[in-house]
Amino acid sequence: MTVRSRVADEVTTWLAGEFAGRVPAEAVEVVVRATGRDLGGRVVPDERGDLLYRVARARLVRMLEAPDEPHIPRSRR
Repeated sequence: MTVRSRVADEVTTWLAGEFAGRVPAEAVEVVVRATGRDLGGRVVPDERGDLLYRVARARLVRMLEAPDEPHIPRSRR
């Protein structure tokens, strides 16, 4: 397991607990992985975990606020 995937696994575990009962754990994992891909190569490795958590959490909150949209929200540009 690479450091990158370990960070993603930790963030997934944390967010799955935080959103338990509101978002399925599988959906949380998909959001975290997609967020990790979006951040890839753009973030200093030391800050990756914190930023991954914050961005993935924001996307999950947006998913809950707009349940009619079946997609994973992407970064706002």
